[in-house]
Parts: sequence; structure tokens; C-alpha cells
Amino acid sequence: MSRTISLTVYCKPQPQGSARMVPVKGYARPFITSDNKGLKSFRQEVSKAALLARSEAGASDVIFGKHEPVEMVATFYFLRPPSIPKKRIRHVVKPDVSKLVRSAEDSLTGIIYADDAQIVKIRAEKHYGAPERVELTVREFGL
Repeated sequence: MSRTISLTVYCKPQPQGSARMVPVKGYARPFITSDNKGLKSFRQEVSKAALLARSEAGASDVIFGKHEPVEMVATFYFLRPPSIPKKRIRHVVKPDVSKLVRSAEDSLTGIIYADDAQIVKIRAEKHYGAPERVELTVREFGL
């Protein structure tokens, strides 16, 4: 039987975005930050939901230890703006699904798995739906 953990986070999904460097007076190294202002709160919400799911699963440390391959299924739901045509049934505008996945997988690092490099398979989708949310499932990758 394979180990699986699932969680749903009710908030607007945020993409990882690009990093930007901000020079800090008096320091040799610049400060690196994300260009997405909503990213930090999104990642905190995902991390809190992951900690709760891990606790409910009876674990107190990462579910999948170092070097254990895992697969992730991520489904992102966004509110459908009233201004878009009814015939558009898929969410084909920004944010990119790859950047959404990056923000979600980074949020689970150190909580569900030791490192997001352990993810060997990903299935991700974007949809319109209410409420806005992200549904994540991580399971051990079986051969």
C-alpha cells in the first residue's frame, strides 16, 4: 500500500514569480525577493495546511524522507471573471501552471518531503471554480 497525503487550501493560488535583487546600503550582498506580493501569504497557507494534514496522518516529521521518490498532483481553481466569454471553459490566462506548481512544491519542502527534488512526476491543472483553492496530493512513486 502506497503512502499518500492530500490537502486542500482555500485561498487564491499564487505563482512563484521571478526573483529580483534589491541592493541594501551597507551590505555587500543584495537582498533577493519575489516580484509577487501575494506569494508569501499563499506559501504560508499551504505550509499550515500541510502541517495540519501531516499531524492528522500521525506524523511529526517529513512523510517522505530524503531520496524517496514522490509524485504530486496539483489542481488550481480560480474564480471565473464575469467579463470572459462563456465559451472559454479552460483557464488559459496567467498565471502559468508551471509557476503555480513551483510555489506549491516549495511550500511543502521540509513538511511533506525533505526536498522538492524528490518529485519525479507531476500532474497539474488549472480550472475555473469557486471557491478559489489548490488541491494537492503527494504519494510515494511506485514502479
